[in-house]
Amino acid sequence: MASTQIQCEMCCNEKAVGYCTTCGNVGETCIKLHKTVKVFQTHMVSMNDEKNGNSKVTKRDITEERCKQHPTERTIFLCKIHDSMLCSRCFHSEHLSCFKEVVDLLHEDINIDCDKVITMKSLFNELKAEILFLKDEAEHRQDSYKNNADTCVEKCMELGNRIKHRVDDLTRNFKDGIREIYKENVNTYSHITKTCDEKTKWCENEESKIDDFVDNKMAGRLYLASRHFEKEVSDARFHLKEIKRKHTFKGIEFKENKVILKCVFEDLEEVCEQHEENTGSDDVHANDVVAFITEINKTRRELIALLKKARNELDESEKARLSLRDELKQVKQDLDKSEKTRQSLCGELKQVKQDLDKSEKARLVLEAELKGTKEDLNQVERERAIFQAKFPHVKEHLNWTQPNGTVEVKTSIEYGERIIVLDFTFPDGIQMMHHPSPGNPITGCTFKGRLRLNYEGELLCRMLKAAFRRGLMFMLGKEGKVVLNGVSLYDDSVYTHGGRCRYSQYKQSLEVVLASKGITAANVVETGRLEETFAVDAARSS
Repeated sequence: MASTQIQCEMCCNEKAVGYCTTCGNVGETCIKLHKTVKVFQTHMVSMNDEKNGNSKVTKRDITEERCKQHPTERTIFLCKIHDSMLCSRCFHSEHLSCFKEVVDLLHEDINIDCDKVITMKSLFNELKAEILFLKDEAEHRQDSYKNNADTCVEKCMELGNRIKHRVDDLTRNFKDGIREIYKENVNTYSHITKTCDEKTKWCENEESKIDDFVDNKMAGRLYLASRHFEKEVSDARFHLKEIKRKHTFKGIEFKENKVILKCVFEDLEEVCEQHEENTGSDDVHANDVVAFITEINKTRRELIALLKKARNELDESEKARLSLRDELKQVKQDLDKSEKTRQSLCGELKQVKQDLDKSEKARLVLEAELKGTKEDLNQVERERAIFQAKFPHVKEHLNWTQPNGTVEVKTSIEYGERIIVLDFTFPDGIQMMHHPSPGNPITGCTFKGRLRLNYEGELLCRMLKAAFRRGLMFMLGKEGKVVLNGVSLYDDSVYTHGGRCRYSQYKQSLEVVLASKGITAANVVETGRLEETFAVDAARSS
């Protein structure tokens, strides 16, 4: 049987014969490019093992996988909103609006957390222990209820032997009912055992995956697995509880009513009693005796029914007497309460009248105060208009949400070409009045961006500096972390084959975002030093 062939992840036209730690599976032509093209000289390439004709399968972390829509790009971003892995092209083209909930798995501090792994495995062990306990409990109850069922069947058979063929139908119904309950208990045991085996196998499979991720240092896949781990374990526990609640064992108990059984035996003895056969006038006497016994039995049954009826009537009359006594007591209490309520209402009516008099006086006072307040508001409105006319920049300052920070603009060399590097730094501090939680601490952080050193790159650099000076690039979230305010930074190579395409798309999207914030090439001053370091804070002057 032929093995599945792995395609080259660069050209997608050839069979993969090697593996590059950066590009993934590569074909023969692409391997030659790795040997001859300068850009690929730093890539680590290894040939597949061809002894058995199968390509070597290398386990890779999630960040080394290729995007399905863009095979040349790696999936290095996780969109928490859509719960999907993205490449940089997918992020800039389809998920820019989700940037606050997009995690960069390469630059975020995502490592294999040994404590988390131990916690996950510990929860699996606890779940497996609960499953084993439930299974053992089911087995124990299965044996107990089986013995209980066998005992009941024996008692039922003993009763059947005692009353012989006269109650065969009754005992048959008893046995069928017991066996039916026993069958239900067997089905319950089978269902619980099957569920326990399935959950045990699931735990072992998930635990094996975690060990595999840890052994192969797949931090990304372990991170994805941990996001839904607690919910999956909780669902498994809930399923076990539902199984235990819905599929319960039914107890079986056989009880004899000794009083009724004694009456039945006495009736049977009377019915089955043998009488001597007589001739002549004795025949009439024998028939009278049988009729008399039947009449006695009939009278006894009727007396029992009448006695039961009379007892029920007495119980009903006693209940009615008690009910009438309670009603009389309640009526007396209601009368007492009504008198108290009447007196209370009279007092409340008097108080309401006094309150109305006070409220009228208070209304007159409030009316005078309202008139004065209205005049004060008109005066404040006039003063506010004068203040805004004198200080028009204050309105802009009120919308300032960017924390104090510094930007350092410098040039560097990448692949033999000069580039512009922007380093934004925000130190730890305390949130001011224009931040979401004034008085709470600010967690310091850094941001980096790269641009080509040409006319377009210099212009974009000046536009970014202008946005930073105006407090439009960054903002502070409620959790105290600095985040980009709609303006993304390009922190990747701008001269590689894939980088040139992403950089071109980035320039277009950046110009659109800056234009929406009122910053365009027309209103940016192109003079002054390109390389510089300056700080911006909320207390700036207009």
